Amino acid sequence: MKKYERFINEHPEVKAWLKNRPQTTQKIFASYLIRFCKDTNVTPEEWRRLDKFEARDLAWKYVEPKIGKHPAVAQAVLTSLKSWYRNLNGETLPLDSGRGGKHYFHVTYKKHATEHIPNKAEVYRIVDMASSLRDKAMLLFLFQSGVRVNVLRHITYGDVQGLLGEDVITLKITGNLDHKLRGRDIPFYYTFLNGEGAETLRQYCKLHHKGKTPETPLFYTKEIKWKRKETRKEAKPITHVWVWKIVKMCVERAGFNPKTISTHTLRKAFRKIVRQANIDDDDKEQLMGHVITGSRQAYFDKKDVELIREAYLKCNFTREIPESNHVRMKSQIEQQQAQIMGLNDMLEELRKELATVKSELKALKK
Repeated sequence: MKKYERFINEHPEVKAWLKNRPQTTQKIFASYLIRFCKDTNVTPEEWRRLDKFEARDLAWKYVEPKIGKHPAVAQAVLTSLKSWYRNLNGETLPLDSGRGGKHYFHVTYKKHATEHIPNKAEVYRIVDMASSLRDKAMLLFLFQSGVRVNVLRHITYGDVQGLLGEDVITLKITGNLDHKLRGRDIPFYYTFLNGEGAETLRQYCKLHHKGKTPETPLFYTKEIKWKRKETRKEAKPITHVWVWKIVKMCVERAGFNPKTISTHTLRKAFRKIVRQANIDDDDKEQLMGHVITGSRQAYFDKKDVELIREAYLKCNFTREIPESNHVRMKSQIEQQQAQIMGLNDMLEELRKELATVKSELKALKK
């Protein structure tokens, strides 16, 4: 058993705090809490039971030396400590807000300066670089539904099995699929797949989920299990790291800089199309799985799937046909129409000749 796992099991309150979080988050949060408790010589329970100002000062004293050299790490540590303290009775550490102050620092991430959010044509260039049907279905799933990458790890075949026959596949994203919803008090939201995304998912499921149970991960890798003389391959949920590698590989093959596009960038590409659509702002936020601010939240009907589906269909995720292909297709259509008109003229002449022959035969019989 690893150190952080032993620590979690030794502290029931910590275990309850991390119970419903992803394993990676459990490891990171627990590791930060272990170091904090060791360096400040307090137990997790003792620190959390301090007055909020005392707890704040102790946390700041620990974090402040790290801000100069490693601000991102300092912010991550503070995020973990804030979450642990709040878990007791809802109180938060009284740190300063973004307006500044003694207990506030700002972290500038370089990736925002270099990030490239692809347009629709560029996303399809990336999709076309996928080396397997699974990878293509996965990339289209991320782009056309706009879900966060952790959904790919948690969604199962059973979540979509009964929906594959529909033209538009309705996806109900709950806190079990997207763990970030839990911390934002969002029980669920709806998003969709249609067109190429839905068809590719159908083909993928038909090929790779034949005979599989509903509990099988929708996107999986095969893990080899050795048992004496028997060797078995089991479906294992695809990991965040593996999805990251697939996206980076396809981005590079498509001719883009892999440092500028990540898994989350595909969600931003989804947002770019949704933002440009002629739909209500509340529908845009719902399709993103965001909190609808203020009183608008109370008046938005999240259960009206038909209304949300209509809003989604107004967002155009269809692959654009290159202009040269448009010209070629237009020329072919015009040629075919000319041929049809010529055939119609010939048919009309034949009908007239046939009528003339029939009248002559009648005259001869008389």
